[in-house]
Amino acid sequence: MKIQIAEQGNSFEIVECERKIVYPSSAFGIIREHLVRNIGTKRAKSFLFHFGWEMGAHDGKEAMKSDAPLKELIKSGPLLHIENGHIRGFRHECQVDFDESQKVKNVLGQGAWLGSYEGEEHLKQSGVSDKPVCHTLIGYASGFMSTIFGQPLLAKELTCIAQGHDECQWVVKTKEEWAHDMPEELELYNETPIVNELKYTYDQLLEQKNFITQLSDFQKNMTEEVINGQYLQKIVDMMYETMQIPVIVESIDARTIVHSGLSEEQYLELKEDMDQYIDQYMSKELLQFRKKMIQTNRQKRLLTPVLVQREILGWCSLIYEAEDGYSRQEKDYLFLDRFANAVSLVLLNEKTKFESFERMKGNFLEEILEGKFTADEIIKRGRYAGLNLAQPYYIVVLSYKKKNCSIEEDYLFQEQFYEASFSYFHDKKQTILAGHRDQKIVCFIPKKAVSSSIEEEMNDFYHFLNKKYPQEHFKIGISNLADNPSNAFKSYEEALVALRLTTKKPVVPFRSLGIIGILINSQNINSIRSVAKQELGSLYNIEDPKAVELLKTLYFFLLNGGKLEQTMSDLALSMSGLRHRIQKIEGILDKDLRDSNEAHQLLLLIKSLIVTDELPIL
Repeated sequence: MKIQIAEQGNSFEIVECERKIVYPSSAFGIIREHLVRNIGTKRAKSFLFHFGWEMGAHDGKEAMKSDAPLKELIKSGPLLHIENGHIRGFRHECQVDFDESQKVKNVLGQGAWLGSYEGEEHLKQSGVSDKPVCHTLIGYASGFMSTIFGQPLLAKELTCIAQGHDECQWVVKTKEEWAHDMPEELELYNETPIVNELKYTYDQLLEQKNFITQLSDFQKNMTEEVINGQYLQKIVDMMYETMQIPVIVESIDARTIVHSGLSEEQYLELKEDMDQYIDQYMSKELLQFRKKMIQTNRQKRLLTPVLVQREILGWCSLIYEAEDGYSRQEKDYLFLDRFANAVSLVLLNEKTKFESFERMKGNFLEEILEGKFTADEIIKRGRYAGLNLAQPYYIVVLSYKKKNCSIEEDYLFQEQFYEASFSYFHDKKQTILAGHRDQKIVCFIPKKAVSSSIEEEMNDFYHFLNKKYPQEHFKIGISNLADNPSNAFKSYEEALVALRLTTKKPVVPFRSLGIIGILINSQNINSIRSVAKQELGSLYNIEDPKAVELLKTLYFFLLNGGKLEQTMSDLALSMSGLRHRIQKIEGILDKDLRDSNEAHQLLLLIKSLIVTDELPIL
């Protein structure tokens, strides 16, 4: 069997208005469901409302061509609903008030739709709803009424068959009357048409694409400059050329490293302004944050930290005029964040080179202390490190006491302590040798590197450490001034002796020890032990905690010149407890501690034991 058809057809019906397309309500239900699924409930509601509005407005214009009075036009609205297949029936009441000039004053239309196709299709496709769903019908009624009245009127659905009600009840009022009753519906009325919104979204996406491309190119160029070994100033200048916003890179203690886009005068004014702000509102070391906007009377700064090995080394800032808005902040921050990463890489490279060089110098110092080189070899090798080791020098030994920490934590702190030490002298433009030895920091300091006295310099260094690490306890011992670098170990021993006697003062020079230094330098340790056993008797027993405690009491009592109040404070004892201990000590030693000669000899002896590490009192 074979069927073949070939024919033509035309409609000769004269259509006075626009053609109408007929489709089943189920097809509309499917379209409606897909809209909700693809653009969301809110957007679908907006789309259906405006779709209905356009249909209602079109039918309203057609109805007005008949020149029928307003009353007849109002009555025709529900009939057109039925004609278009939107509903099967209706109830309708409308009251319109006019002012003296016959202008519409108030409108109140209310009624119900029976058999709403929108409600029925929603029940088929999605089930029972918790809100009214006849958005197209509401839009149609609003568009039709607004057109025939010549001013905005809005319909609102009160009940809906999709919610389980028997009918869809609605009410119509002027836009002004609805202003306080349903702001959400007014928002729907004023909402941007979806085509305009799609255009706006496209423009936004295009702008975002261009921005991401620009950001990617910026990051690529930054990375290339870092790989090529460019200095920090070059990186900062590139940032300014890209952003056209002044840039400053600062260290952690708010000292400027480099800047671009500012004259020296402008920079100094802004720095003074920021220093005042920090002094007033923040600590000198800025709080740890990922991003921050700081505003003063003169400037706005967008800051982000420079992180190197999880440690904040400084800050990168973009400088805005005080009256600038914040509209650029988020985009600018993305550039600033990538710029900070590039700065981190540059600083990491510089830090690695600097630390490697300093550790090489530390190894050189260790070899000097071990006596591996002659004086001439030391002087020759020192020139490679930028040091003139032919001049007089000091050896300084630094120790610390860190409480309640693991071996790993202690090691990490020791590394930080070491880095802080050589960085401190580097920042002060003082070229020295620094290294590790027996869990202490040893420094070889040429005399020319000391601007004032060595004791003053070390006191300044102590205060720096104490401020940087307030929870730790630091001590510093200083050797005498020496000439021959090949005898550095002797100076190292002098510094160790001074370090062990840092009781009242955190910084002790060897020359302040007097006879103690001479005794220890004579290496007469066995004689010191022998005298200690004879003079101290049973108190000289470091295995007995009670004996050590009494010896500690004796030491502080003698060190304070027999002053009970000061000794009480040092040992945290009561007066009666201290007196009892003193009496007990005098009984054991069979000596009068008020005798100045006896007291002096005992103090000298105990100091000697401390210096030789025979007595762990401190």
